[in-house]
Amino acid sequence: MKIVGIVGSNATYSHNRLLLQFIQKQFKDYFELEIVEIKGIPIFNQNLDYQDYPEIEKINESILAADGVIISTPEHNHTITSALKSVIEWLSYQLHPFEKKPVMVIGTSYYSQGTSRAQSHLREILNAPGVNAWALPGNEFLLGNAKEAFDELGQIKSEATVAFLETCLKDFVTYVSIVNNMTLTVITESSTDATSGASESWNNAKPQASQAMPYQSESQTPFDQALDKLFGSALSFSDKDYFDRQIDQFFEGKKVTKTPFDKTLDELFGPKLGIEVADIFDTIPL
Repeated sequence: MKIVGIVGSNATYSHNRLLLQFIQKQFKDYFELEIVEIKGIPIFNQNLDYQDYPEIEKINESILAADGVIISTPEHNHTITSALKSVIEWLSYQLHPFEKKPVMVIGTSYYSQGTSRAQSHLREILNAPGVNAWALPGNEFLLGNAKEAFDELGQIKSEATVAFLETCLKDFVTYVSIVNNMTLTVITESSTDATSGASESWNNAKPQASQAMPYQSESQTPFDQALDKLFGSALSFSDKDYFDRQIDQFFEGKKVTKTPFDKTLDELFGPKLGIEVADIFDTIPL
């Protein structure tokens, strides 16, 4: 599995670069991680041509060739860096490499709350017209106190933190495998964000299918509603059935918790649903 890791800072020294380098070495058995830098990329301007900037085309090609993307973002003034926002603008105007791409959001910062606000904002941005990435729900890895979190060799000191990071990455690997094996119905829709020039050309650039028809789910089960919230209305019934089968395949073992939500999931999916998946669905905003 090939994953691209985007450093969400253009600083010469970045703890988020350090975090991605740690993942690259520590979890190399799970996937191959290519670390992509955003240094040197000009601020987005819709009057400029991205073809004049080979570094933008290189990032676009790397994302398109990858199975998934991990973005490690710092937090500046309660949001992501201007450099990262500008790169996403470039990649949502005439280029659209994030379209239906599985993305995991992580981050580290100097303060104890980690990058909670920045990650929340980044998830909203990834869901915008022209970007349309499929961000992994839940699994929020927020590494606070970055200066103290790493040792002199760039290793995360806390074993518990490393174990939690591993759990999140395992969930992402599963998520990438499921999403990339799904057969999606391509729908034609007009999506122009009047407040963002980066979405202006989305309607013309979005892939088209000559015989595809817009799909509106008639199912009202909690599972179908959750998938519609997560992926939009582009999933067919067969896609949802495939997703259900993949969940059973990847997660074995009967659930042991019996909250009302867990009982509902047991009724929907049977005893094979894992606690990890139940926790993921529990974070989907309905």
